[in-house]
Amino acid sequence: MGGVMRNIDYRRASVLLFDPVGVNLRNTRYALHEIGFREISCLSSINEFKRRLEDTSPDLIIAELVNNENELLRAVRAVRAGELGRNPFVVFAFTSWVRDGNMMKQAIDSGVDDVIIRPFSTAFAEERIRTLVKARKPFVVTSDYIGPDRRKDIDRGIGAGNRVDAPNTLQVVTEGDEGAIDEANRWIAEARRTVEAERIRRLCMRLTVGVEVGLRELSSGNVAVLDLEDMTRTAKELRLRLARQSAGEASRIAFALYQVCEEVMGEGGFTMANLNLIKELAMGVLAAFAGGDSVESSVKEIEKTVEALRRRLAPVRQLESGKSKEAELQRAAS
Repeated sequence: MGGVMRNIDYRRASVLLFDPVGVNLRNTRYALHEIGFREISCLSSINEFKRRLEDTSPDLIIAELVNNENELLRAVRAVRAGELGRNPFVVFAFTSWVRDGNMMKQAIDSGVDDVIIRPFSTAFAEERIRTLVKARKPFVVTSDYIGPDRRKDIDRGIGAGNRVDAPNTLQVVTEGDEGAIDEANRWIAEARRTVEAERIRRLCMRLTVGVEVGLRELSSGNVAVLDLEDMTRTAKELRLRLARQSAGEASRIAFALYQVCEEVMGEGGFTMANLNLIKELAMGVLAAFAGGDSVESSVKEIEKTVEALRRRLAPVRQLESGKSKEAELQRAAS
């Protein structure tokens, strides 16, 4: 939400702060107090932290990542997906004592806004928080990621994903825009619906693209690259999301789609007919849920994505082909 530039008053904002180590919790609380925050809930129990996420609606969440990595990464993904808490767009930052590249990548891929490496000065923390107020990144929605858009390519999933102007209650509250504060809940509900619709579209596309790439590879005489478990997981999420929405026809088609994916996983179920049926049902869900215009634009995007993925598979095929030829030569020589 744009508008005039306003001064930031952190006293108005509520913070949920988690750190299992008491001394670090106090240090972070002190830094936040120095910055100007006054409403700070401090927690050292991961279970209590998750309960608070469910029951309250803070404007800023800061959590220490080390020692609770898996639970916290799952929590961020659940928040962003709208499965935990009341606001999928809440400003969420991690602190971390460990400067580990793999952990940082996992944190960023969870959809968190920022990772602040410890030890940090109050001035440094203030600068990072000010950025989250004034210059927060727009969100992107793909089939496997919801969060700030940091991507340069399609590595996170099918297609580039649609950008969403994510509601930022931290900005609204600290800048004291009374009109925007009154509007915040309606704004969050509207953005939530946009994200949910885009997520469903992306899940349909993920299934269609996955099958189409596999079929084209097979028809070209290559080994099919089909992740059947991922297809079944995707179909299950699609079925659950549509059931939650009571989406009538789309929900019924999604249930049939999930059953076919389950069948493909079973003995004798991996047939060309079933694979084509998965593709048709995924597009049927999209048509029933989003209508013809969405299907038309998605078909073009699917075609581009299929070709892009097949181009990326080409070097792998050449490598595999080279290995098999080498093995044949070795057998012939022995």
